[in-house]
Amino acid sequence: MTDLGTFPGGSDSTATAVNNRGQVVGGSSTARGNSHAFLFEHGVMTDLGTLPGRNDSNAFGINNRGQVVGESDTGTNPYLPHAFLFEHGMMTDLGTLPGDNFSEAVGITEGGQVAGNSASHAILWTREK
Repeated sequence: MTDLGTFPGGSDSTATAVNNRGQVVGGSSTARGNSHAFLFEHGVMTDLGTLPGRNDSNAFGINNRGQVVGESDTGTNPYLPHAFLFEHGMMTDLGTLPGDNFSEAVGITEGGQVAGNSASHAILWTREK
């Protein structure tokens, strides 16, 4: 059993997924009281940040290529999270279905297909070829 810890000054963390390479993702509180998505590997917890204009984030899935998915939100009521894909050091907003105001990504395949949810429907994001 390994204690993954928290970000400096944080009080709690939650792990949500692990890949075959042993990389773990989840969310940890920060010294400012927000939650940020993390990637844990080689004994180090890395803050993945948030989408622009957002205060919180949580990671819910990771594939063996190290691509991470989750959601990032304002951290205030009303919570309006947007799904994200984190790869190559950058967090990208995956958007929402037309007419919806939130989304979350919960899993990703090795090919980069992302499964998630919107206000009332399941979503599958695929890359354009």
